[in-house]
Amino acid sequence: MTAKSADIIDFDAAARLRLEGKLRRIIMERDALSETMRANHAAMAQVHGAVLALVDARDLDVLDQRLSGHVCRSLGADALYVFVENLEPPKHAQAIRTIDAGVICTLFDGHNERLGPPGDYAPTLYGDSAKALASEALIRLNINGQEGMLALASRDRLTFRADQGTDMASFLARVIERILGTWAPH
Repeated sequence: MTAKSADIIDFDAAARLRLEGKLRRIIMERDALSETMRANHAAMAQVHGAVLALVDARDLDVLDQRLSGHVCRSLGADALYVFVENLEPPKHAQAIRTIDAGVICTLFDGHNERLGPPGDYAPTLYGDSAKALASEALIRLNINGQEGMLALASRDRLTFRADQGTDMASFLARVIERILGTWAPH
């Protein structure tokens, strides 16, 4: 009896190809997970470094200097501001600013955070540099009952995206909220 090779199905080869495909997908998923974990670890280290720079600030002036300098740079932001309604900021403040009552509530429209491209309000927050900024992270604050906001902005449109998590930025915001609350009027 003779068999034609065209009539024979090689199940081993088909199974091997299917397993090789699965292995490639698993390796790609593992590599993507590892990259995400490295990026998350780096972000956590940046925020922890920023918090350590803030916790021993002895007054509003030092807090402002650290926010506008070390913290802004360590987070990879081109602009960092902390806005508080009806707050009298330090005399030569660069990062700590006052904002009119109601602006923050309107800006957040019931939410506590906002990530993505800056909106029409950007000149109000960032002044002349607003035109150069392509992404931002806004986190709502409560400073002794006063509305507040942490605003981070970047020229890079990918720095702050709507699809990102906000855990670390929210943690930093809570730290700033507590530290600033010790000196802000009650």
